[in-house]
Amino acid sequence: MADQNIQQDDQAQSQARRKALSNINREMEEKSVMARAAELKLQYVDVDVFPVNPDILVILKPEDAKRGLAMPFFKVGKNLRVAVADPSKPETKEILANLEKAGFVLQIHLASANGILGALRHYESDQYKMKVETKNVVAEEEIHYEKELENLALVKEKLATMPAEEALNMLHVSAIKAGASDIHYQPEENFFVLRFRIDGVLHKAFELGKDVYARLSGQLKYKANMKLNVTNVPQDGRFRFIVNERKIDVRVSSIPTEYGESFVCRILDSGKNFGSFEELGFNARSLEILKNASELNQGMVLVTGPTSSGKTTTLYVLLNNFNTPEVKIITLEDPIEYHLAGITQSQIEEKSGYNFADGLRSILRQDPDVVMIGEIRDKETAEVAAQAALTGHVLLSTLHTNSAVETIPRLITIGLPQFVLAPALSVVVAQRLLRRLCTCAVDRQVTAKEKEIIEKALVEIKAADQSIAAQTPEKIKQAKGCAECNMTGFRGQMVVSEVLAVDDKLKAAILEGKPAAELFAIARTSGMLSMMEDAILKVIAGSTTLEEVHRVINA
Repeated sequence: MADQNIQQDDQAQSQARRKALSNINREMEEKSVMARAAELKLQYVDVDVFPVNPDILVILKPEDAKRGLAMPFFKVGKNLRVAVADPSKPETKEILANLEKAGFVLQIHLASANGILGALRHYESDQYKMKVETKNVVAEEEIHYEKELENLALVKEKLATMPAEEALNMLHVSAIKAGASDIHYQPEENFFVLRFRIDGVLHKAFELGKDVYARLSGQLKYKANMKLNVTNVPQDGRFRFIVNERKIDVRVSSIPTEYGESFVCRILDSGKNFGSFEELGFNARSLEILKNASELNQGMVLVTGPTSSGKTTTLYVLLNNFNTPEVKIITLEDPIEYHLAGITQSQIEEKSGYNFADGLRSILRQDPDVVMIGEIRDKETAEVAAQAALTGHVLLSTLHTNSAVETIPRLITIGLPQFVLAPALSVVVAQRLLRRLCTCAVDRQVTAKEKEIIEKALVEIKAADQSIAAQTPEKIKQAKGCAECNMTGFRGQMVVSEVLAVDDKLKAAILEGKPAAELFAIARTSGMLSMMEDAILKVIAGSTTLEEVHRVINA
């Protein structure tokens, strides 16, 4: 027992000596750094003992702080004090340059390497982790720009002079006010072009100098949690801000180009009202099929079309129809675009091995009634999805095909057996988005060529559905343009679609391996209209123009 006590005393004395020696070495290091700071005419700071606010830590990622031995420790407005161990170190120079690009005015302090490494512990605090989650939420009162947003010329003038953070906020609010779904930052040799995608069409907003681009791009990358020092590879990021009590998510994508990084920001309004199928623009027959689809107990409902054809919106309206306290709904998305109350949403992570197929298997163990997966991309996902649809679940998903009928051979080509596909598939919606005419639209005479196109379409339409009484008009609408529609002549978008209800006749044809042309002919006997025919009816109704139809649909 006595020997054990002696051993413990020896260990304690040894630890005390090591600690004392460490303190002496640290004190000598700090004195050396103080002397060097005086030589370099920099201020000295022992950042390890400086109380660092978590609000400041989010400015620089922990891996960058460690790599460059740099630590932001004090901030007033855009004035930022940064402690560095070696201001001549290339990694440190790069970090400081990126902070300046993000709009900060820097004051450099010299600190010891060990002091900075010790201060990195602040990144492990719960307060820091909480700040990382919320750093991109902009307070509502910070983004009142009503006067500036009256015209884009005034926005351009303001962007050139205001701080980067405020300029970026104004830019995004102006895009929302214009009804943009995407903002494009496109660098050219001596300037950069800013464009808004409104109702599916890109519109040039204005050109700005490269100096403004440098400030905005740096701030954009900072807010989106992208690596400021990486400019030669693509990056993705995301941030959120709040305007008029609406939560706006911005998904940022960058690629390197000849003249700098090109950015596209997708604007996702979490407060968006998806409306109803009627408001989206579905015709009467399609509405009946979709209403029945909303009451399914099992089966597969697929929405097809190219990127930006409104597939997600259609699926979310369908999800809302299913969304009651008695129904468990789980989604698997890449990424989650809109947050839906009452629905469990999961985001796949391909890099971590969490893909659609594995995620779907996991979801099915969560006892869902309705499952939505973002996309069917491969045989494995298709097989798991079909089995889910055959075992008491409603399975919703998307696919990239040009028409509703083409979805069937596409799934067979992926590797889904016909004897599985036929009983599993319930409804297929193929769609595009047409711009909806503004109320300023005016009448014009139908040309002979247009009359021929409309009459030919009406013959086919009435052969498929005799209840449709539309006639060839003498006049149709054309776009004019006014202040309300930014002189485009259009306001908003609507769905043009073909909706395939997979009835017993079609299931039998799938089992027999009938080609797409025969499947289409069978669908016509049940009243299905083609996408072009649905579009022609919308032209006759005055909702859009023939020019818009030909822009969107390949006739």
